[in-house]
Amino acid sequence: MNLLETYPADFLSSIAIDDSKSATRQSIFRKKRAGVEVLPTISLFSGGGGLDLGLESAGFDVRFSTDIDPYSMATLQWGKEEAHKLGKSILRNTVVHRESVNDLDPSFILEAARLKKGDVAVLAGGPPCQAFSIFGKRKGLADKRGQLVFEYLRVLSKIEPETFVFENVYGLLTVEGGCIFQQICQHLQEPKKGLKYTISAFRLNAAAYGVPQFRDRIFIVGSRTGKKIEGIPAITGPSLLPYRTVGDAFRGLPKIGASFPANHTGRNHSSGIIDRYSLMSAGERDSLTRINKLDLTRPSYTIIVGSDVGGGKGHIHPTEAREVTPRESARIQTFPDWWGFAGKVRHPIRQVGNAVPPILGSAVANAIRENILGISAIPFRDVLRTLSQEHLFQNELDKI
Repeated sequence: MNLLETYPADFLSSIAIDDSKSATRQSIFRKKRAGVEVLPTISLFSGGGGLDLGLESAGFDVRFSTDIDPYSMATLQWGKEEAHKLGKSILRNTVVHRESVNDLDPSFILEAARLKKGDVAVLAGGPPCQAFSIFGKRKGLADKRGQLVFEYLRVLSKIEPETFVFENVYGLLTVEGGCIFQQICQHLQEPKKGLKYTISAFRLNAAAYGVPQFRDRIFIVGSRTGKKIEGIPAITGPSLLPYRTVGDAFRGLPKIGASFPANHTGRNHSSGIIDRYSLMSAGERDSLTRINKLDLTRPSYTIIVGSDVGGGKGHIHPTEAREVTPRESARIQTFPDWWGFAGKVRHPIRQVGNAVPPILGSAVANAIRENILGISAIPFRDVLRTLSQEHLFQNELDKI
């Protein structure tokens, strides 16, 4: 669904771009290494690395990842090292850097990434979404986290990438009657005088792209070449391959408490909670914790983070009287088992819950490859292999 089609004509005309020069502009970054396109990418607000993983699995070369959260940055460094041990190229050229985006100098980003202005294929990032989420009291730009949108714009205007990806929660669409969304789109289409982007905006549900979870997200993609993405075809759903389920996500996962994968330990519940959970049916919501009991035969409910002061929590396991572990939530989000999350219990939960599912990120990245950069998409089977997600399609790999 192209969200721009749902907005009034006067708004659409205000963001239309007639830039014939950009349409014929030659991409500086179009170099090849061993016959493969090199697509240098910068990642802001990287968090637990979901979007970074999605981009890398679709052939983008993330050169710089940054976030203010020390645990997230430790997670990315850990994941980079584990990928290297496994012979995977994930994040092999990435500088992992912890700093507040408010203090980041774009010149430093380019220097650290070994790039120059104009060399960047994609600037990617999702400014913290709690200010726009229905779970975050929807304060929008009145919340200081909502103001981080303008830091994204500042970096965008200085780095001048060929393309950008801006990700956020679907609640962004309706804050202040949609005015915030319109304002952000208008800023993104011309972040500074003389720098213009043609934008495409989509509301995507992760379940339609092979993720075993119903999860709505907004993606705004900008292009300096005047090209647009008309749509991102679904992979799973009606008349396609079946939706992936919680059962698919948990296939082959070791028992809770195993030494591998990391983060596979759970909370200690009281006998009262255990008794209450044991009496619940699949799909039922617990009235006290307000989390749902998962169904093995359906996609998961949205993995959530919880409040800023709390630690967040997973949903209720489909067959055991307990909440799912951070690793089980990571499985639902399509993170590889070798991707460990740093910190104590609440830190991994927050990293997982805030993330873009890597498989969903790869769908957006492949759409950029085909529609904007004019190069072939990475086959979905190869994406699954890179992200170690073959278990999701165990019985249908030959149909992909």
